[in-house]
Amino acid sequence: MTSSARRAFEHALSLERAGDGEAALAAYLEALDLAPDDVEIAYRTATALLRAGMLEEAVSQLRRIVFAEPAHSAARANLGNCQLLLGDLDNAEINFQEVLEGAPDNHNALYGLATVRLQQDKAQEALAPAQRLVDLLPNSAPAQTLYAQSRARDPQPSAAIAAFRKAIQLDPAYVPALTGLAEVLIRARRFPEAITLGEEALALQPGNADTYRIVAGAHLAAGDFATARDVLLKALSLKPGDAEVLTRLSIASRKLEDYTAALLHAWQAHVKHPTGKEAGNALGSALAALGHPKDAKAVLTAIAQKRRLEPDVESRISSLCAKIEARERSGKAVSGQATTETAALEPDAENSAD
Repeated sequence: MTSSARRAFEHALSLERAGDGEAALAAYLEALDLAPDDVEIAYRTATALLRAGMLEEAVSQLRRIVFAEPAHSAARANLGNCQLLLGDLDNAEINFQEVLEGAPDNHNALYGLATVRLQQDKAQEALAPAQRLVDLLPNSAPAQTLYAQSRARDPQPSAAIAAFRKAIQLDPAYVPALTGLAEVLIRARRFPEAITLGEEALALQPGNADTYRIVAGAHLAAGDFATARDVLLKALSLKPGDAEVLTRLSIASRKLEDYTAALLHAWQAHVKHPTGKEAGNALGSALAALGHPKDAKAVLTAIAQKRRLEPDVESRISSLCAKIEARERSGKAVSGQATTETAALEPDAENSAD
């Protein structure tokens, strides 16, 4: 490392210690320009890029490091973190596993591997790294929460509930623990407590659409469909086009006998996720409520067979939704309870009941 590179690097370190991440990143990049083959500078630069959210740039640097030094476990773990954040779960899993082969107690890799497997819907495989991490860090709210998430779908969720409560005891403001426990309690039909936890999480993160979705789920499961719809509309404003939110909006609207809204929300969810079971079921139910039993059956059959809708079915439903939207735009929206009039928007005789 040249003297000029050393000065730039030390300046970057001092800025980082002072908490000025933006200036530190600029100084690291300057140092890297002066010493492009220095692994320590490259690693610090990549880490600063990761913290700044410049993931693609960080991946480029980290790949270069692990190619030059395959045993650089810190760089490989951070490469896995970047890939996890970018949704490249398979490569993230490989890198975390490689780190753990050489360093079985690496906290970063244990956390990353368990998180990847949870996102892959492999909770059983997430349990071992999550358990090891909580053994190493019993007083860590994130570690306790990760372990709880890996046990959340157990037939008897007592271990998950206990771990979530431990995490909240360690850090009452740790939102993933609050929302995770709320979701488990919804499945346990303990709705008031789930709603309280969700509202605590919302107070901490009022812009979190997923937390609104969880609170709405508790109201929906409890049968408070009007409140659920209000909360879901807020979630949708924060996360437009989200298929899960749209599906739940369809369910709430149908329960409130607002069948046209139920259809429109379900159709939007289906367009986002054409083979999604929940969106398909909501769409089929809305069509049935509106007096279109044959199209409802066609939708539910396709979803059960895990295939896309036939083009003619999609065309009819799309046309019906377009007509409803046109009427609403013109100020002549059909009442959700006016099933007969709404059904008349699609006069195809094949859709009449047998």
